[in-house]
Amino acid sequence: MKKWSSITLSAAALSLLLSAAPIYAAPPSMPAEAQIEASSISLDPAVEAQLTKALNKLSGSTKIEFTSVDKDANGQPLFVYGKLSGQVDAEFNQQYNPAKKRVESTSIIYRSSNTNAVIGAALANKTAAFLKTYDTDHKFKTEAIWRVYSPYQDNAPRNYWVLWGNNQSLYIDLDQGNQISASMTYSLASVKAQLANKANQSLKTLGISLTKPFEYVLREKTGDKKFVWNFRDDEDNNHVVIGAKTGKVWEIQNLLGQDWTNDQDFAKSFAKPVLSKNQALSAIKPKAKAVFGIQMKGYSVQIKKNEYIFTKKGAATITGKINKKGKFYFLQMTPVNGIRN
Repeated sequence: MKKWSSITLSAAALSLLLSAAPIYAAPPSMPAEAQIEASSISLDPAVEAQLTKALNKLSGSTKIEFTSVDKDANGQPLFVYGKLSGQVDAEFNQQYNPAKKRVESTSIIYRSSNTNAVIGAALANKTAAFLKTYDTDHKFKTEAIWRVYSPYQDNAPRNYWVLWGNNQSLYIDLDQGNQISASMTYSLASVKAQLANKANQSLKTLGISLTKPFEYVLREKTGDKKFVWNFRDDEDNNHVVIGAKTGKVWEIQNLLGQDWTNDQDFAKSFAKPVLSKNQALSAIKPKAKAVFGIQMKGYSVQIKKNEYIFTKKGAATITGKINKKGKFYFLQMTPVNGIRN
């Protein structure tokens, strides 16, 4: 991510962020609702009321000023921008859906100096405790904080705080008990050669002739369930996930191994199992041993189109996805306790 120097963002930048989260209750010391200040743009009163209501749910600011709007070909608002002022000043942008007549998302952008004030002491302390275990080399530097609510999107989080930094981010998912997840980018040269070698060797184990070189590494942590290094290229065609504590390989992907042309070809190709259960077990055994260190004796398999799920009571689950030729382009190990670190 580029260095954050202004809290005014374009519609394109907003659309990249939108994947948002439960409604934030402002501290009791803040007013419950904001008052509209004279705006520099003209909005339909019904639309303005919807936008204001969404902002009041997230912010305790005392004044709202709508400053600009991006409209569609019919002159209807699509993205609305403005300023909040009060105990803590901020800027905001909102995505409006004129066809469905609803606010799709609201993002309020605060300066990093206001982080503790806007998220409150409890979340500030929880974030600090999380960073002590995650950011061991003290690279995480918050440059902006966003409060986002995007209730209609397909993916989570939908209601969250996000602390942005240079090539780093920390999300607080308010719908999941304030669960914290973070990601930080590292260059390949900055991680141990042993880890890089393991990632490259693991990718080769899939046996897909086409690969894309890794371009960087992510250090990712989600609560107490996940703490990993993620070697990947920029488009995530290839990635290898390795535990930050255990050094175990947890997941390998090479999407260049996918060989169907479209959804129809996929449905036709995997209408019947490409590999029988016995064939799948035979194919997975050497790879599971080489990559995950697991002997597959006693495992059974379930087949769902091109996905093969190998299970054994009391043992880790192995999930694999194959192409039309029956080659695995994706492998994942999930331990019994679900913790990957």
